[in-house]
Formats: sequence, structure tokens, C-alpha cells
Amino acid sequence: MIGKGLESLIPKKEQNREVGREPAKDFIFWIEIDKIKPNPFQPRKEFNEQELVSLSDSIKKYGLLQPIIVNKMERRTGSGGMVAEYQIIAGERRWKASKRAGLRQIPVIIKERSSQEKLEMALIENVQRKDLNPVDKAKAFERLRSEFGLLDKEIAQMVGASREAVVNTLRILSLSEEIKGALRAEKISEGHARALLGVKDERQRKNLFEEILKNNYSVREVEKKAKGDKPIKIDKTIANKDFLEKKLKELFGHSRIKLEKKKDKIQFVADFESEEDVKRWIKKIMYRE
Repeated sequence: MIGKGLESLIPKKEQNREVGREPAKDFIFWIEIDKIKPNPFQPRKEFNEQELVSLSDSIKKYGLLQPIIVNKMERRTGSGGMVAEYQIIAGERRWKASKRAGLRQIPVIIKERSSQEKLEMALIENVQRKDLNPVDKAKAFERLRSEFGLLDKEIAQMVGASREAVVNTLRILSLSEEIKGALRAEKISEGHARALLGVKDERQRKNLFEEILKNNYSVREVEKKAKGDKPIKIDKTIANKDFLEKKLKELFGHSRIKLEKKKDKIQFVADFESEEDVKRWIKKIMYRE
């Protein structure tokens, strides 16, 4: 399965040819659209509204020309009987647009797939069409790693990318929710996000992110700032002063530390009860591991 792509769902003629026999075919069935359910393993969480409207208009005019691929499921009813339902493996966007177009039945190809294969196929379909945003792609990669035990190089082979590209995509998950939200909304690009990962300090990263939104920086400009080619401006606010004082207290292990501004300088002030208190503090700093 890994690395085969969507073509693995629909066998090619030469793959099934035997002497004196016609090649095996995938049969197309017309299924009631209400019996078809979305794929719970679909990594793509958002669909472009304008694209759905455009595709729906096309389907109204020409019909659904390409079958979607589904997995047949059996569900028990309240009366004890069994009914068939169909779970989408590939083609959720076409299914959504077909529902908008008012179709009662759509063409499908039925395939039997495991949970892992459903996730793989949905991921491959979106990645190959470049429809999946970097955050959802990273979450899909992480799910393949954590739930199904795939290695980074196996995920890379599956989606046709390098192992380094997969690792870099996974790193996006370490960004703040605010930055990931902007990436999903296309306010910043994946290149911006990767450049921001080069800023280790969370506060500086947030400041640089806000500068990107305000000044419309290019990826190259962000990379330069992240590398320190240009200083990152930090607002001299009370919140920033409190943050620095907190870090100093953690660093020196002393609770009564504060910063005071004197003209154009910043003074570091530490209060102690006695000289013995000072000696204990100095000894603690000098001999700590």
C-alpha cells in the first residue's frame, strides 16, 4: 500500500491480464447519496466554499463524471436488522458538491480498506491535488506515526516526498495555536511557518509573527530576522518587564528580583534580609549543578 498512491485503488488492465481472459474491471454502482458517509480518517477538515459552489454548478450541468471510492459498511438497526452504508475513501469534495447539486444517487467504486488504508488514501488524494493545508497534513502525518506506527521515511515514500520534508511538516505542530490558525487561513505561508520555527524564544516568535502580519514580510525577510540578521523589536511594556523579571527569578533562584529603569539604563535589583541571606544565595548559585 505504501507509496502506491490513488492508482492502487483502481487496478490497471495489464496488472490483471491472464492468457485468454479479459482484464478485471472495477464495477461502478449507483448508490443513494444519503447512504454515503464522510471518512472519519479524512485529514482535510476545511473545504473552500467558493470551490464547492463552482463544482456543484458544474455537477448540476454535466453530472458527476468521476466516481468516488467508498468502503461498504454494515450497520445494525434498532430492530436488529442490518443495513448497508458506504464510507468515503476518496472523493469527499465531489460528494459534498453532489449533495449541494441535489443529486439523489452518485456513481461509486466499492473497495475494502482498513482504517490505516482509509487514512493513507485520503491523505494521498489531498496531497497529490495540493488541497491539504500544512497543519492538517502535519496532523495526518502524526496520526500515521502514532496510531499506525509508520516511520517518517515510510510516510515520505507514501506521499512522494523526502524524509526531511515530512520531518519539517511535523515540526509545524509545535507552533502556537494562533500561528497554526493563521497558516490554516493562509494569512502566512508554510515557508513563513518554517522560518518562525527558527526562533526558539516563544515571545520573540510571537513578536516576529505579529510583524509578518503587520508588514507583509516575505519568507526571506523572516528567515533573516529569525537568524538574527536584524534585531527583533521587543515592546518595552509592563508585561514584557514582568516576563523578564520572572525569567531572572527562575535563573537566579531568588523571589525578590526586579528591574528598574533609570534614565536610559535598566537596573537589576535584588532584595535580601541580611548578609547571611546574600552569602547563602551566592553559594547556591556557585555550587548548583
